[in-house]
Amino acid sequence: MKILKSFEIANTDKRTIEITGIPSLVLMESAGRSAVQIILQHYPNSEKITVVAGSGNNGGDAVVVARYLAKLGKEVYLFILAENESKLSPDNLKNLEIFKNFGFTYQFITDKNLDTLEKNLVQTDLIVDGIFGTGFKPPVKSFRENVIKLINQSKKPVVSIDIPSGLSADTGNVEGEVVKADITITFGYPKICHVLYPALQYCGKVYVADISLNPVYAEAERYLVTPENLTLPVREKTGHKYTFGHVLVVGGSAGKSGAVIMACRSATKSGSGLTTAIVPDCINQVVEINLIEEMSIPVRSENGMFGENPEKILEIIQNGKFSSIVVGMGMGVSKTNQEIIEKLLTIDKPLIIDADGINNLANIENFKEKLSYRNNITVLTPHLGEFSRITGLSVKEISENYEEIAKEFSINTKSYVVLKFHRMVIFTPDGKIYYSNKGNPGMATAGSGDVLAGMVGALINRLSPEDALKLAVYLHGYAGDLAVKDVGEESLKATDIIDYIPKALKNLAEIKSNLKTSLIYELS
Repeated sequence: MKILKSFEIANTDKRTIEITGIPSLVLMESAGRSAVQIILQHYPNSEKITVVAGSGNNGGDAVVVARYLAKLGKEVYLFILAENESKLSPDNLKNLEIFKNFGFTYQFITDKNLDTLEKNLVQTDLIVDGIFGTGFKPPVKSFRENVIKLINQSKKPVVSIDIPSGLSADTGNVEGEVVKADITITFGYPKICHVLYPALQYCGKVYVADISLNPVYAEAERYLVTPENLTLPVREKTGHKYTFGHVLVVGGSAGKSGAVIMACRSATKSGSGLTTAIVPDCINQVVEINLIEEMSIPVRSENGMFGENPEKILEIIQNGKFSSIVVGMGMGVSKTNQEIIEKLLTIDKPLIIDADGINNLANIENFKEKLSYRNNITVLTPHLGEFSRITGLSVKEISENYEEIAKEFSINTKSYVVLKFHRMVIFTPDGKIYYSNKGNPGMATAGSGDVLAGMVGALINRLSPEDALKLAVYLHGYAGDLAVKDVGEESLKATDIIDYIPKALKNLAEIKSNLKTSLIYELS
């Protein structure tokens, strides 16, 4: 499922209307009818319903909603935030005429009669918000700001049409007054605000309704990872342990043995046939005690970190039957570690670089060119701070323009990037972007990234790079969501995520086997 920005959905609307011949009024009719279906599903007993419509086409959608609800016998109060009919968009005006032709009444609201709306909201059962749509640029100004305050202060259930009024469709940011919706019903495709926090907190439960927009014209290469577009690895009956991949984890240092342990365990839980860790010998005893199914290869340490000649580590890897390499977690930053990373860039195997692997990579001369010259898959899994180090940009700059920056980095270095912040976002060397809406605040804890890196290392041996990353990121968040139901956000640990990987995989297989085609998709 694609995720669109405001200009992209506007272009999709425009081209659908112009090229397929579907009139804009038909699209609005479909949008309104779909919204009513969801409203009745959630609020069947709401009899007094207040619809607050803006003057643009989002308001036109809301007027269609008001008509259908009124036709069903609901006591509908339609308020339009404009001085008069001349201020409405053509399609909004047309729908208002239809509404009036059915014998239904409405009222225009401005700052002069705002008390009328305020009194109504006290008596209503449900509010439908159709003030602003995807074309709106925050913040809200004039008396409409007070309207949104009244809606939020009413404490009544709110259903927002397309986006909660006051949000920007294009970011997860919140600026100024925003309607706090219980349900948001968007049309055609989800928008950025339906996926990213803190905007998502204002959306409530999100539904995406198919209104016959032609997917050919939704040209953005930005997607939401859903069960429908995930591929699960197949466990062949004739396979053996090497059939399912041998993951090598390189990392750890004194005091940070847990990072390697978690990466190894998550790789095994994600289906790896074998998992081995190369660690400094000063932590090998701790690693051995905590790993049962996995193996370890200790090498010389110095000052609690790797002290072995990088050539020796390269030799161990070249002589082993490893199918993917995960490097970086807990290894620390040093000249030797930098040289280890540089040697690993020359190996013709899938390479996942995480945590301190990225920090060491940033110190390598011409590392971007060396990434681009690799003959095999490279995956980088940075959080914003680590990504700042390899781009030379501030965290603030990245936060404000992460899509363009990470996309350019991925294309130029021919590397896959999994950017970790309040959502996981995957960037591919061919310019695609994938968002996951799984995960929770409890997962913002030490070791969560190590778990993800191990999962990627296992799955990349079984699936295409794109499919492996989508599945790893989705399962990581889904396992965290399953775990949090039992342990809560405050107590969630990275090892809890590992423990729930099997249940997440099993549930996902069942979900995929029971998928049904529908014109309405529940996003959250």
